[in-house]
Amino acid sequence: MGRIILITGGARSGKSRYAEQLITGFGDDIVYVATAKAMDKEMADRIAKHRVQRPASWQTFESPTRPSGVIAAEGGRAAGILLDCLTVMVTNRMLAHSMDWEVPTVAQMNLVEADVLAETEAIVSAVANSRADLVAVTNEVGYGIVPLSPMARFFRDCAGRVNQRMAMAAAEVFLVVAGIPMQIKGH
Repeated sequence: MGRIILITGGARSGKSRYAEQLITGFGDDIVYVATAKAMDKEMADRIAKHRVQRPASWQTFESPTRPSGVIAAEGGRAAGILLDCLTVMVTNRMLAHSMDWEVPTVAQMNLVEADVLAETEAIVSAVANSRADLVAVTNEVGYGIVPLSPMARFFRDCAGRVNQRMAMAAAEVFLVVAGIPMQIKGH
């Protein structure tokens, strides 16, 4: 049975770097699950830089909306799995639903949130049925002001619920601030 280690923090806090350092100690057979999509040149450049920084021995899978499938498929053989990142997955699953985010209905938002939380549960289940531990990166998005748009408010709330569920399932949780990891759950 695999464990979950959750790494959270703000944008550019050093979360991914810390997660990569942490998982390096798991062994050589590392699976990297990327959720980012290259929707513009800046994002494509960012993804390319991340690829170059990772060890060549790591196997990368791009799974923008369903990382649970990769975890389930690879968890029986890998030494460790790094998922970067949950909040991008939330965005991708949100945008997969065709709706007017300027005036969403409660029923639509409930449907989208149920979809996102179902994938979160699938991730937790896949790790529980895996031999590999999962290091999952996420963003702490609720520290700022209340967003003006319905879509941004929904994203903040949904990402917060995903983070709470993952933290509850995690054996260890780290908060990274200014490049400094602080363990907030576990030994």
